Amino acid sequence: MPATAPHRALAAFAAGLELADLPEAVVEKVRCNLLHDLACAVAAHEVGPSVWPLVADRRPAEAALLCVGTQVPAEHAAFANAVLMHARAQDDTHFAAKCHAGSAVIPAALAVAERQGSTGAELVAAVVAGYEVATAVGERLAPAATARGFRASGILGPLGAAAAAASLLGLDEEGAAHALALAASFSAGLNQTWLDGSSEYRWELGMAARNGVLAADLAAHGATGAAHALDGAAGFAAAFAGVPADALDDLELGRHWRILDVIYKPYPVCNITQTPVAVAVGIATAHDLQAADVESVVCAMHPADRDYPGTLGRAPFTGVGASLMSAPYCIALALRDRTATLRGLGDYDDPELVALAGRVTVTADPALPALAARLQVRTRAGARLEGELIPDAATYGWAWAGVAANADRLRPEMGPHAAGLDALKAAVRAVDRLPSVTPLLSATEG
Repeated sequence: MPATAPHRALAAFAAGLELADLPEAVVEKVRCNLLHDLACAVAAHEVGPSVWPLVADRRPAEAALLCVGTQVPAEHAAFANAVLMHARAQDDTHFAAKCHAGSAVIPAALAVAERQGSTGAELVAAVVAGYEVATAVGERLAPAATARGFRASGILGPLGAAAAAASLLGLDEEGAAHALALAASFSAGLNQTWLDGSSEYRWELGMAARNGVLAADLAAHGATGAAHALDGAAGFAAAFAGVPADALDDLELGRHWRILDVIYKPYPVCNITQTPVAVAVGIATAHDLQAADVESVVCAMHPADRDYPGTLGRAPFTGVGASLMSAPYCIALALRDRTATLRGLGDYDDPELVALAGRVTVTADPALPALAARLQVRTRAGARLEGELIPDAATYGWAWAGVAANADRLRPEMGPHAAGLDALKAAVRAVDRLPSVTPLLSATEG
């Protein structure tokens, strides 16, 4: 493979990365990501019965399913755990890459680490490798790919999962390059899921994690991938984003740690609707507002956020894949419940909620930055209530205390598995010193 191929640079980075190479801030970010995403998975345990039977009888027994501990082959554990982790759509986000890297990388890394008997230190290095590969490519390609209808998490996730798996398998640069090339051909995902309100959004992350593990395993057994998998005339960049091959030149790996840009969600709704929900909760709480009191709502947001697939979605909905993306619905839910929960997202047939969502108008304001929102609520009594939030780096880029506090807020949705949350926090805090990943997995069982 030519030295100039961008996936060669990605492979060299992933194959050579060790815990000692990582700044402490990066290691701490891994701890935060692990806790947040595992807590989101546990809080989605009610989705498990629709996923676990798909893989529960597979052999050999290599890696655990979150929440239940059933042992299945690593690639199937990665699949099921990724679906669960992404089920709430509350998992971490790299906004510039428009990607839920964690729900592809972390389940793949945990599954392979358990199978291989890897240490916590090896897991940390692999997770960083996966995030950096997925988000480095995503920063360059995701905006163009999204505009063409592809879902960034679906097409980038296999690259990140393959990088993490290759790291844990101890593949050298050549092997890791083949793993990434194979993963590039295993990438898929469309944003139509948000427009039609279907369930692909969950399965896309499951397939991303699974296909990354499979790509690395194939490479470990001698399978080869295209020499220009990312930058060829019919390669990843051209096919998914329609951009020139040099778009992936100098990815600044190890100089710009993109994992530090990952942000978190306080609510199980789209990243774009986090701020409108937060503002709506604040208005409803401050003014003791009831749904029946609301005459109309106008929500202003950045044009790119307003125009993202699904943001303007209206009832009737057929699933939470539509309701969690719909700014009108999420605002109505926040005004009614003064929060947003996975169960509330399933109330999309509730007449009062649907009627309230119908009174919400979403407008574009180019003066607002991305992820910002301004709400104007008119009440039937004639009052005009306003709220605005322009997020800064700390709003959603929480440190450990913020991530831990949010995990505590999810306790009521964790059911019987909530009993393990404190053990999960302790295991994640010590992740880089763990002799194995078993404490992380067993804590999710409660």
